[in-house]
Amino acid sequence: MNDRAALLASVTERFQSFLRGTALIVFLAALIWAPFPLGGAIAWAYGVQALLIALSAAFWLTGALGSDEYLVRGNRSIFLPFVLMLGTLAWAVVQILPGMPQAWIHPVWQMAAGALHLSLAGTISLNPWRGEAEIVKLSSYALAAFLAFRMSRDARWAAILLNAVIAIGALYAVYAFALDLLGYQQANLFYAVPYQSQWLSGPFMSHNSFATFEAMAAIAAVVRLFSVLSEKATPGQSLVKRLISALQFCTGRGAPLTFAFLLTFGAVAASASRGGLAATAIGFVAIAMASLPFARTRAARLASISVFIFTFLVMGALVFFGDSLAARLAEPFIFDGGDNLRLSMWDAALRMIQDAPMLGMGLGSFEDAYPMYAVRLFPVVIDKAHCDYLEFTAGLGIPAACAWFLALLLILLTCLRALFIRRRNRSYALAALGAMSVVAVHSTVDFSLQMPAVSLFFATLIGIGLGQSQSTRSRY
Repeated sequence: MNDRAALLASVTERFQSFLRGTALIVFLAALIWAPFPLGGAIAWAYGVQALLIALSAAFWLTGALGSDEYLVRGNRSIFLPFVLMLGTLAWAVVQILPGMPQAWIHPVWQMAAGALHLSLAGTISLNPWRGEAEIVKLSSYALAAFLAFRMSRDARWAAILLNAVIAIGALYAVYAFALDLLGYQQANLFYAVPYQSQWLSGPFMSHNSFATFEAMAAIAAVVRLFSVLSEKATPGQSLVKRLISALQFCTGRGAPLTFAFLLTFGAVAASASRGGLAATAIGFVAIAMASLPFARTRAARLASISVFIFTFLVMGALVFFGDSLAARLAEPFIFDGGDNLRLSMWDAALRMIQDAPMLGMGLGSFEDAYPMYAVRLFPVVIDKAHCDYLEFTAGLGIPAACAWFLALLLILLTCLRALFIRRRNRSYALAALGAMSVVAVHSTVDFSLQMPAVSLFFATLIGIGLGQSQSTRSRY
């Protein structure tokens, strides 16, 4: 009887291990797929991405049943951030529900009912149908972050996920350069209308979103490279010998990481995205400054300093010798063709926030609300505010938006704390900090986080950072 019970337990464990492995494969498939359909900008693409994430979660949860190690242990560190995220999502759902108090319903519904001579069940949201889509997206990102966190509690799986982010970023950089050489645009694969862009954008429609995507991969690559380099350093070596050893490693066993960094960073530069390049520079400075005070060895300090030197040498060369990038950097940053387009969008978003500071216009309703709040109109479709902070707050209202921002801040502080308390595998938290720095900066002037592929990469990196922000021996 005991033998049969032991056999059953062994078979069950193997089957659950298989399910967890399948969950990882499906998750990696989502990461690979996400950028290809224009970064998820196509209406159906984010649905496929969300389904893959949900399928991965189903495999993982089934494979983790009855196991604290794979489902419960370590959750205390993410409890408050995820509660805040769930609260924000709950409010987004309330915004699209009918039957809310009349004082909460946006006046546009009453105006529409009067014009159409119909009885309409109004909602807080101007566009509840778009709100549904945005809720699905946000939910899938939160779920992806949780999955990456649970998987990354195992350092081996954290390494797999981080290496996958780097490899996928490098492969799409190669793909982008190939498209550019052929004079072809990814949009032409999906749409019959000819489309041409003078900037490198790879599988994305926007070169700015592509820059953010590649910047996160570049950050991950350089953190991984210098982490391995620091581990390989021999104590007691002179500075010259350390530099020679570093060069030998970067051109030898570390060549794949070096090549991946050059590809991903080169893609950022070739995109000629001013905001993307500035955000990338700040991301590199952030990881160097974050790691330098906590470096416990000369090798680690040397690696941190090298990030500064290496980054600015490469950036200086690109600025001085990259004609297209230099031309873009010479242009006024906010102004587009002499028109204050971004300023007009920001002003409209601020007016929306002033008009509905607590309730919001509805998640994803900026395009519908813009004509009512714009001081100037432009002969283009304005569907984004080009500032994620303002658009998110205008959509959800100040309380719900602040709850989401606070959740991200708590995640940032958790990763920063890991640099103090972790003796091993601190590079994962550092990569998350770098990614958060890139996204935080670029989101002030663009909408990259509204691209599902960018948000999925971002969620994965912060999940990896959280997973390795505390010892795997921690019970809670």
